[in-house]
Amino acid sequence: MAEGKRRSEEEAAAWEEMETDCLVHVFRRLDLEDLAAAAPLVCRGWRRAAADPSLWRVLDLRHDHLARFMPWGALAAAFARRYGVERFGFAGFLRLCVARAAGSASDLALPPLLSSPAAELDHVAAECPELRRLVLPKLSSADEARLPELIPRWRRLQHLELDSKPTSFPAFAAQLALHCPDLAGLKTSGSIKPEDAAAMAASLPTLRSLCLDRSYLPKQELLAILACCTELREFTARSCVGFDDDEEEVLRRGARIERFDIGGSRLLDEPDNEAINGDDGYCDSSYVDVM
Repeated sequence: MAEGKRRSEEEAAAWEEMETDCLVHVFRRLDLEDLAAAAPLVCRGWRRAAADPSLWRVLDLRHDHLARFMPWGALAAAFARRYGVERFGFAGFLRLCVARAAGSASDLALPPLLSSPAAELDHVAAECPELRRLVLPKLSSADEARLPELIPRWRRLQHLELDSKPTSFPAFAAQLALHCPDLAGLKTSGSIKPEDAAAMAASLPTLRSLCLDRSYLPKQELLAILACCTELREFTARSCVGFDDDEEEVLRRGARIERFDIGGSRLLDEPDNEAINGDDGYCDSSYVDVM
């Protein structure tokens, strides 16, 4: 019994005495919640390792966000118990993660829980200049109108995901072209108008990956995008409205693209009115949004 206790104490001491670099390597397997609310409280060595900026470069705050960031959730309870935080919120956790990254964050995915989107986006723009990948939730018209002002802060951006296409997409695309020369991937959804297709052709012709799933995408706009974005290696427009997924001309234009997926897309015409009213599974929020 005594020998077992002594062995446990020796193993615990061994963990505490590990070199910081070794601990950092081990901590790469931890979730952000454990890095923030558990590991730092074990000992000084663990606190120092958990604060290493390299552990905070990938900030996926979208994964399971409804369960993670509710005031009654486990993470809120951990912060209340260990740090005495009475009012836990997403904004505070975001600022903690950004601070730990110390300007080195390269991948950030934000969930639709922004209590004050303007302030939080301003903070991210100011503190995360090294972002290569950015995922943004649907924003209000006022907040999305400010995106062209923020884009110049992310000059290293390579992949951008927007839950909803900005209303001022042409101005937005022009800023991407001017300030993000390495941008290779774009994912968004919405009503693709002629001016939007023209903006992609004029400002983003070197995209290698483009996802427009669940958009209102007329055939004419689709063909214009495919004709001008000649460097595409991946293009998806699944479950869109505006063209048929077996359209011969569309398939011919997409044949040169390594991954070309337009499955489930259909032309919206008079005979489909019943489907829109709910008889064929098309009456969901995504289609309401884009029409």
